[in-house]
Amino acid sequence: MSGDWRDPDAAWWAKAGRARQHILDLGRQVLAFDPGSAYEVVPESRPDTGDGAHIIDLRLRVLRKPPTEMLTTIGDALHNMRSCLDSIAFELATRHTGGSMTDKQERAIQFPICETSDDFEEFLDDKRRQPLFGPVERKALRCVQPFSFSEEAAQHGVTWPTPAAVEYMFNPLHRLSQLNNLDKHRYLPLIAWHFEYAFLRGEQADLTLRTSREAPVSDGGIMGAATWSGTGPDPVARLTIKMGMTLADDPGGATGLLGALESWHGNLTGWIVPRIFLVAAGNEPPIMITA
Repeated sequence: MSGDWRDPDAAWWAKAGRARQHILDLGRQVLAFDPGSAYEVVPESRPDTGDGAHIIDLRLRVLRKPPTEMLTTIGDALHNMRSCLDSIAFELATRHTGGSMTDKQERAIQFPICETSDDFEEFLDDKRRQPLFGPVERKALRCVQPFSFSEEAAQHGVTWPTPAAVEYMFNPLHRLSQLNNLDKHRYLPLIAWHFEYAFLRGEQADLTLRTSREAPVSDGGIMGAATWSGTGPDPVARLTIKMGMTLADDPGGATGLLGALESWHGNLTGWIVPRIFLVAAGNEPPIMITA
């Protein structure tokens, strides 16, 4: 291996650092936007069921949309994280070929993010990329793929509990790549909302709140329903519901906007990049230990 992958001036760290700055900028923009004042939850009574139960649908009304600057900052953070990966792929190809690549080959270099082993092999066996990565580089790229953990677990006699399709859906690299592609080729990132928590002011009541933390809700959508029984005052009027912003097109479902970007960035810099270069140096992939 040439050079030190830990060099802070390396392209991948420069891109990751820039992504971090965009995430910090986004945090300030979110604070200035004040999401808590940008929506309201409007109760809508369903027809009387005749059994004494009252069912109230809770509809989200967005009062203010996030500014365009916030959306472009999200896109910039996504682009730089994805570009960090492509810079790594270029470095691995350069080391394998000694830098002797054609312009067409250089343009074909892209960091693969694949659902299955077959998809991964097909991607790298493309005639434009086949000469660019040797066995060591392919192993380095493979060790961070969404399917790689189940493969490595099997080598250690462990049955991976998550189906491949689900693993791919929730994998941070896949989610990052999907959102980056949408922003790059189609439109600015779309913001939706998701349920965070609720509390009832005053006395307790026979009230049941049903909602999904995982489902994003857009303007005008139903975020949940409240059920209560009795003849007293409607307790829903005392219900406070906290919603948070999320990325509407995130294939992994609804998560906090800033929390998702920070998590992906931490995964990229603290696990993905070091793991790739450790394997590219001829080491076996380090075992992932989870609580």
